[in-house]
Order: sequence, then structure tokens, then C-alpha cells
Amino acid sequence: MIFPPYLIIFIITITSILFLRSLAFRFGLLDAPNDRKTHYGSVPLVGGIAMFIGIVCGLLISNILILDENYKFLILSSFILIIVGVVDDYHNISHKIRFFFQIISALIIILFGEVLLKDLGSLFTNDNIYLGPFALVFSIFAILGVLNSLNFSDGIDGLSASLSIVTFLSVAFLAYQANNGLALNFVLCFFVSISAFLIFNIGLGKKSKFKIFMGDAGSTFLGLGIAWTLISFSQGDQLIFSPVTALWIYSIPLVDTSSIMIRRISNRKSPFSPDREHLHHFFILYGWTDRQALSVIIIMSIAMASMGIGMEVNDFPERLMFLLFMMISFIYYFALRRAWKLINVK
Repeated sequence: MIFPPYLIIFIITITSILFLRSLAFRFGLLDAPNDRKTHYGSVPLVGGIAMFIGIVCGLLISNILILDENYKFLILSSFILIIVGVVDDYHNISHKIRFFFQIISALIIILFGEVLLKDLGSLFTNDNIYLGPFALVFSIFAILGVLNSLNFSDGIDGLSASLSIVTFLSVAFLAYQANNGLALNFVLCFFVSISAFLIFNIGLGKKSKFKIFMGDAGSTFLGLGIAWTLISFSQGDQLIFSPVTALWIYSIPLVDTSSIMIRRISNRKSPFSPDREHLHHFFILYGWTDRQALSVIIIMSIAMASMGIGMEVNDFPERLMFLLFMMISFIYYFALRRAWKLINVK
């Protein structure tokens, strides 16, 4: 039997935030405004650590680790990313070093946690696509893609956290539909902790002295949690949704980051070079406030997730779901590229 410790997770996350923010000021783990960051004052980068503590405590005091010991490897991989993220937040490190530890974390959950993407579903015909010997490489690519796309989306208050909530709540609904108590309680642990973080990130106001950011530690941690969730519950005995549905419930970070990387490569730039050309940057440059941009992007994410869930529960053919997703992705890419050109002309 699973014991859902949601209130405990909420309290532990908030307590961790209040304790860690004082340490952040003492040790300089702060995000100061610059030409790419226009927030008010220096903000503690402790949200990721606090969420990690809250979720890990929740998993430890629940029966989830007893029912499935593989989750301890998620904790180990997340701890590695938290440490690397904190170091990166404190003193920027190269993307090569970050990728090295991300690959290590991915290998841990793949080889020991058994989070392996073996089956892509029936994307092109009625037959499923099994990856066979390519499963390991494809899984690493998928995990790194998810956690970095969420990290790249962390550009305005509440965006990465809210996008994560859309994904976790989507999986929660599908888990409830499938009567999978373990999956349901696991994703709700993330939801509760992220909600506690959002109170301090956007709920107390832009100039609140208690404001915090999640930092790279938080965005990569949540990204790993999403990757674990999407792969675990779209494969094998734990399957509660098809692999193509995972694209829909995590669509906005995935499509936006893919578009950005394609545009950078076409301009002969590194796909990992920082810029201000993400979707939220477009809305802000267009004259919208952070809150307006956040609201519209989350509505877009909810709409895409709802479409995916609707097709999933109504047994829509996977190949048509994939075709529709790719069509929307291409429309997004060309529409946003055109929109950027029009703004630059102005």
C-alpha cells in the first residue's frame, strides 16, 4: 500500500526554502541581474535543492521505494545533477562538463533503474518500432533532450516549474485512468513540491524579499524527473500511455528547444550558445509582461497536453497522433521564424 505524504512534502519543501535562502546569501549562491536577466535584486538559487529535499523525503517515508527499489537510482542521479547544478549556479562551468555528468546520470537510471526506451510505438505503420541494440543510445539522447529543454525554458519566473506541472498532472490523470497507484503518487509528489516552490518564485510578487529561483540545479532535476516519468510509464509492464502521447504532454519545451537549435545550426552557431530567441523572449520583446507571456505559454502547453490525452483515451491511431504532432511542430518553427523576422524589421 502506498502512503501519499503530500502535506509532509509541502512542509519540508517550504522549510527547506526558508533555511537554504539564508545560506545562499551567506555563501553567495545568488542570481544577480545582468543584460540577459532583468529581475529585481539578487535572488537565491535554492529552489532546486529544496524541491529535491522535499521529493526525496516524500519518497523515503512513503512505500514507493519499497514497491520499486529502482527509484533509489533516480534519487542518486538527481543528487549528481543537483551538485553539478549548484556548482554551475555558483560558478559557471562549461557545457561539456555539464553534459558529461548528465550522461552519467542518464546511464545510472538506464542501466540500474531500468528506465530504457525500447519501444517507440506504431509511429508509421500498425507495427511497433522496437529499438533493439539502439535503445541505450536513443534513451540517453531522449533523457538529455528532456532535461536540457526544460533548462533552456527557464527564462521567466515560473515557466519551467509550470511546464513541469502540466506534464506531471497529465501523467497523474492518465495514471488515475489506468488505476496505477504508484505512478499517480509518484508524479503527485513532484506536483506538490513544485507548487510549494512556485509560492516563493511567483506567488509572493516580483520584489518579494523571499523570492527564489530554482537555478540549473532545479531545472535539470525536474527535467530528469520528467524524463524518468515519460519513459517509465510509456514502456513495458508499467505502460499507461503510448510513447507518442509523451510528446504531446511535454510538447512546448520540446518543440521550442528543437526549433531554437535548428535555427542556431542554420545560422552556423553552436546549438548550445545562449541567446534571447525562445518563445518567452518573443512575447516579452513584443511588449508583453512576464506574467502575460507565462499565462499564454502555459495555456498553449495545457492545450497540447489535453489534445494528446484526448487522443490517447479515445484510442486515436498513434501514427496519426505523430503526424499531427509533427505538422504542428513544423508550423510552430516556420511561424516563429517569420515572426522574429518581422520584429527584427521593426
